[in-house]
Parts: sequence; structure tokens; C-alpha cells
Amino acid sequence: MKSELNLSLGVRYAVVLHGPEVIDTGLAKKVMDLLSDEGEVEAVMSGYTGVVAIVDAGLEEVVDISRMRKPSMELSRLNATNDILLLVNCAKNRDSAVSFGRIVYSRCKDEVTKPLLQVDDGIVVDWNGRDRRMAVHLALEMGLELLDVGADASSAEVHDQARRVHGVIPGENVWIDGVVIGKATSSEVWLRKGPDGLLSADGIQLKETGVNRLGRFDLQKAHVRSGLTRRTKAVARAICSKKEGVYLVDHSAEDAIYRCRDASLVVTVGDDTSKIAGNLLYRFNVPIVAITDGDEDGISLEELKTKGSVVIRVRAGTDDIVGREVRQEIFHGGTRMDGRASPLRVANQVMRIAGDRLEWHKISR
Repeated sequence: MKSELNLSLGVRYAVVLHGPEVIDTGLAKKVMDLLSDEGEVEAVMSGYTGVVAIVDAGLEEVVDISRMRKPSMELSRLNATNDILLLVNCAKNRDSAVSFGRIVYSRCKDEVTKPLLQVDDGIVVDWNGRDRRMAVHLALEMGLELLDVGADASSAEVHDQARRVHGVIPGENVWIDGVVIGKATSSEVWLRKGPDGLLSADGIQLKETGVNRLGRFDLQKAHVRSGLTRRTKAVARAICSKKEGVYLVDHSAEDAIYRCRDASLVVTVGDDTSKIAGNLLYRFNVPIVAITDGDEDGISLEELKTKGSVVIRVRAGTDDIVGREVRQEIFHGGTRMDGRASPLRVANQVMRIAGDRLEWHKISR
């Protein structure tokens, strides 16, 4: 059934996309095509794996991927210059979709004065009730269910002492701010902060090294995910970059896509970090020198590296130690050096630092 709503041309739509799945499934394009027939569309991507999907789809000139963005902050910013705001996501299930939308809305509801709609897992949600006609129009045009969240719309899923993680499947990895902190043992997962400020949880078998690496964190603002970095697939694509500077990425793969996309080379520390950063930087044709020790958690199924990249395997439990020594000796305590460097030359420096902890190395051809 088609909507008979006639919207006046000249309406400005802001679309905040979240995650790679929204691109890979075609949902983002469907939404943007519909809106572009009715007005002007400004689209931005939130989430570093979403940037990869944008490049793979060849949409980097259509969707802004220039910087790191949090959905709630982007909606607050875009509120000033647009008429209708849309949050477009592709969650694992409806429960997860509504929970995600509720958290985002709870963080920006005081700043967002324009209509805010969410398009997600087969649903349209009207979060602030400012344009019911548009919500109905979207649902009808896209064949989606208009979901009524009722009086719960403004309530947060985050409390001072605990936070529930929705949509978790037992056996999945759970990660906070890019750090894998353990595997889910239940579909009911709660995160808490202990008296020492460190993580405690129900429904997760915690990984001590991950909890220690996470350290003290903000329970309310933390970015929490479960499962894989990208649940959908696409044909990988690479674009050109400036090739300036040599960077160090230590257990923070998200840094790679925003801070290092124009690098000539990136040194990465940690198995999952190296795998994810390798995939991200492949899209910008940036090689890596990866310091790994074989303790990968398996949050990414994709494994791509730019030609010339070098993977260095050190003895189990020593990648962090070697990484710290590399930071001091090669980067002089920082995370960036000016100029350019060949992957093999830097890899030889890393292997010298690793010494008898080195097990093997492999060059990507």
C-alpha cells in the first residue's frame, strides 16, 4: 500500500547511518533514495566498520565519513540545520533495535527539537512524536511496521549502577569501547562497575586481560557491542590515501580508520586489533606491521591486508610487552612519526626488539 501523503519539496533530511549492515543490506540506499525524491538529504556514517562498508559500496562521495561520530551527538548537531532527523540501523533483532534507538534518543532528547524517526529491523519508530505523518509515510512506502514504543520512549537502558545489553546470543564475544571483555554465557547480560571502578558483569565469562585493558570506563557512555564487527559481506574495495606519517595503534582498532587512513604505514599491537585494523586500512591502501601473539578472539571474519604488510608473531602473552618497547624505541614514547617508512624496514626493527620472543613473520604478497 502506498502512502498518499504529499510532502512539500525543499524539506531537509538528516540521515545518521549506523553500522556496516545498513549499507550491505541496501537499507540505507533505499531510505536515502526515497527521501531524495522528496527533499534534500544530508547523510553521515556513525561507526568505524560502517566506514568500510561505505568504501566497499562506493558511497564515500554521498555519505560523510570524514570523522568519528556518535549517533546521539550527530543528531544533536544536525538538528539545527535540518527539518527531519532519521537514525537508520540494521540490528540483529527487534529487541536490539529498540534498545539501540532508546539509548541514542535518551542521550540527545534534550537537544533534538525536530522529528526523530528510526528505521531498523523491519520497523519505523517515532521517538519524539513530532511528525506522526512522516512516520506513517515512511512505514507505508517501505513496507515496514510502525512500532509504538509508548511512554517508554524517553527512558534510558542505562542506569547509574547497571546497564543491560540487549540482543546478545550466548557464546558471542562482548566488547566495550573496542576491547573484548569476555564471552556471553546468557542472553541476559548486565554490566556493572565494581568498587574499584573496573568492570563486573552477569551473563558473561569475563576475560581478565580484556577487563584490565579496558580499565576504568564510563558505564553510561561506553560503546557496547556483541558478536562480529560485520555480520554481512560485500566485495572489498580500496581507494587512494595521502601516505603521510607512520602511526602506532595499540589495542584500539577504531583509531586506524579515522586517525591513520592517510598514513604511509601503521604498526598494530594485538591479534584482533591487527586483524581489524588490517581490514580497515586495506580500504585506504595502507600497509601494516602487525605484532601478534596468537590470542585472537575472533570478532572479525574478514582478513585483508594491503600488499607489503608484515605479520610478526611473538611468544604467547608478550605482544603487549613488545608493543610497549616498540612505542619507546621506535616512536619515542608517542604514537606517530613524520615522514614515510617501508613495512619491511620497520618490521626488521620490531623483530630486533622482540629478540628471542620472536616466533615467525609473514609478508603479504
